[in-house]
Amino acid sequence: MAGSISTLGAGSNVDLQSIIEQLKAVDQVQITNMQARQIQYKDQLAEFETVNTKLLAVKNIALDLSLNTTFSARQITSSQSSVLTATVSSGTSTGISSVTVGRLAKQNSWQSSGVATADTVVGTSTGSFAYTVDGTESSVAVTATTTLQQLSDAINNDLNNPGVTASVMDDGTGTATAFHLVLVSKETGDAKAVTIGTNNTSLTFTEIQTAGTLDAQVVINGLTYTRASNTITDIISGVTLNLEAPGDSSLNISTDTAGIKGKIVGMIEAYNAARKEIADNSLYDQETGVAGSLSGISSFRRLTSQLNQTLLTSINGLGGAYDNMADIGLSFNRDGTVSLDETVLATALENNLEDVQLLLVGDSANGIDGVASLLSDLLTDITKTTGGIIANEKDRVDQTIQRLDDQIESMTARLNSKYDLLTKQFVQLDTLLSSLQKQGEFLTTQIASLTASND
Repeated sequence: MAGSISTLGAGSNVDLQSIIEQLKAVDQVQITNMQARQIQYKDQLAEFETVNTKLLAVKNIALDLSLNTTFSARQITSSQSSVLTATVSSGTSTGISSVTVGRLAKQNSWQSSGVATADTVVGTSTGSFAYTVDGTESSVAVTATTTLQQLSDAINNDLNNPGVTASVMDDGTGTATAFHLVLVSKETGDAKAVTIGTNNTSLTFTEIQTAGTLDAQVVINGLTYTRASNTITDIISGVTLNLEAPGDSSLNISTDTAGIKGKIVGMIEAYNAARKEIADNSLYDQETGVAGSLSGISSFRRLTSQLNQTLLTSINGLGGAYDNMADIGLSFNRDGTVSLDETVLATALENNLEDVQLLLVGDSANGIDGVASLLSDLLTDITKTTGGIIANEKDRVDQTIQRLDDQIESMTARLNSKYDLLTKQFVQLDTLLSSLQKQGEFLTTQIASLTASND
């Protein structure tokens, strides 16, 4: 059909192709308008996702602040981090402890007598070299040709090795006794000390880090403890000590009010970001006639109102110092955003932490939800993937886009059919006009000829 359209009107010299294209362009306007509406709806879907993401950010922090465990967060500081560092679990009792690190846990080590090179033969007969760690003995085979390096390799490759690393060390003296076999326990503490049993070699061994001094020693609040490791988890409940060097330090375990404050500030910042996203995209410009992606969607106005009411709500029956968020520094601005006086908040956390917790978490024993709990529940309902406010709006728009797809497909098919038929009719018209033109030209010629003959 494309070939017919490209030559349409050639026979009659009438621009039939332009006529049919203009007619089709008029009919195409309705489809073009529907395609433009589809673009607008797809922009709405993208904006729904953006708003949903920002609301989820608020929900996640609100959920965190609705949990009692958040207010049990602890921080721990060491007065001398070069001596001692530590980590602390949530809910650990607060307080200060004095700590003296008397000795670090060490690995037991042995050094052999020296030989000239790593390839010097040290085996004296066919037999074995036996060693024990923590009550477990193992041995490697030795022959009269075993070298220092071979003995080291045999120990390291021993499948039954109970926890010893062997290495050949050059003491740098350049003498006939410069090379030594060094045995080191893989773990610290006296229980992991190495003992040497059967020794069918020419080597003698000297203990360098001696058993009996391998456990860490630490004094906490006047009581002395020994442990096999420099990482200690079983002295102060909920605290992991990391011993760094001998010396004195103190540990201060306190409530992590800075972390709690950061979460509250973060929730308000996330709320403002979501509120501004909705407001900016709900505008309608009277001069340009351009509407935001959310303009005219009443559910987003209701959503914003619900969020504002939740943040403003007063919680009755808590019995604490605070009944609403305004008491800890919250205030609403005329544009619907929220301001937070961080100084007021910090004072409340410092002086009345339990009352701030009560305001945000609520009192489960009496069936009272706090502000963070209410906000988390509201946002869970708004953002849930099935039946939520935003999910419902997405479903509505998706259905509208699908209806437009169906209408566009149907109208396009009808137009194609209509103009296929019209093109055929114009081809016939072109042929008819061409024939009439030729007849007219013939008659004109005949009349001119008769006129000439009469003259």
